[in-house]
Amino acid sequence: MTKQLLQLVLPLALLVAACAPSTAVAPTSPPTTGPAVAATAKPPAAAPTTAAAPAAAGTTPGPVATRPAANATDKMQLVFGGAVTPPSMVHLPPYVAKDMGFFDEVGLDVEIKSFEGGVGALRGGISGGLDIVATSSDPMFAAIQQGAPVKAIGTYAPKLSVVMMAAPDIKSPKDLKGKKLGIQEVGGFNDVMSRLVLQGAGISPNDVQFVNVATANRVTSMVQGQTDATVLHIDQYYAALAANSNFNVLAKMWEIVPDWWYSAFVATDDVRTQKREAVVRFMTAVIKAQRFMYTNPVETKKIAVDETKRKPEEVDKAYDDLVRGGIWSVNDGMPQKLIDYTIGKEVEVGVVKPDNRPTYEQIVDKSIVDEAIKRNGGAWTGDPRWY
Repeated sequence: MTKQLLQLVLPLALLVAACAPSTAVAPTSPPTTGPAVAATAKPPAAAPTTAAAPAAAGTTPGPVATRPAANATDKMQLVFGGAVTPPSMVHLPPYVAKDMGFFDEVGLDVEIKSFEGGVGALRGGISGGLDIVATSSDPMFAAIQQGAPVKAIGTYAPKLSVVMMAAPDIKSPKDLKGKKLGIQEVGGFNDVMSRLVLQGAGISPNDVQFVNVATANRVTSMVQGQTDATVLHIDQYYAALAANSNFNVLAKMWEIVPDWWYSAFVATDDVRTQKREAVVRFMTAVIKAQRFMYTNPVETKKIAVDETKRKPEEVDKAYDDLVRGGIWSVNDGMPQKLIDYTIGKEVEVGVVKPDNRPTYEQIVDKSIVDEAIKRNGGAWTGDPRWY
């Protein structure tokens, strides 16, 4: 395990050397159809393919009217690194902001570059090739522990909406011993989620074979028998079921780690200092996009089909799950409770070292997203999904 983690940490450490110089309310329910149930439920003993849970209470606020950060002719440029190629639906907010013209509204020209995972995007941000990146929390925590000058400035999806899915002959996590698990790379999101499932089943990571698989090929690799199990985003889950209805859900990760903080938009200290207004504009447009996605399903689904390359029926089902669960953030999305919990769990699986684990203050810069919320007319309240 230590040797594998060095493959992640050492490249980040080298990049660090090259670059050196308010609590929100968490939702009570993730996706509520398909494989999803309430976040407070206990881990499943079996592996059902579907389950249901009550919808979140409250009503969705009305249309959003964003105040431009500046005159639209005052154009600024940013380069954004997306975590997945093509994006899954959970990664959509910056793409919606671009397609709907929200970046233009705030006087921002954003170039989007896509990566095969949050680890690659984060490396690009630390090296200086990207201004803002999307990543899961796992590599960011590891990088900060190594001294990387980065902080989270917001999030696209604070909580989990992923499942581990397996071939028909694998009925429970205990059956994973000796099997092939698809991941992106060591230290990445799929790797960490897989290790959490193995830990719960009492299986050593040395007793399975990890296979590097691009995000776009996760479902295909299972269908073709190249992998026996992998962690899937909600739209991938529906694609997998369409390909083979006998695939089994082994674990719903929001049950295994109910307070896990999933993702972040990340920027270096230099970018946050030297390009602060542009970064605030980015988060202003993204928050507008995230709120737009709840109130404009038709337009959002059209963009989702185009960007994710998923079938319309898969997008429809995934959209319903994500909206009912309030998976996309509409406020700052960085509650300390979730972040502290996640760091503790990552210490358990060896991603974060216990002796100098990063603190909340080292991880988060809320000042940028707080300003972006103000420019969007204030925080959304009155619904347990809004955080």
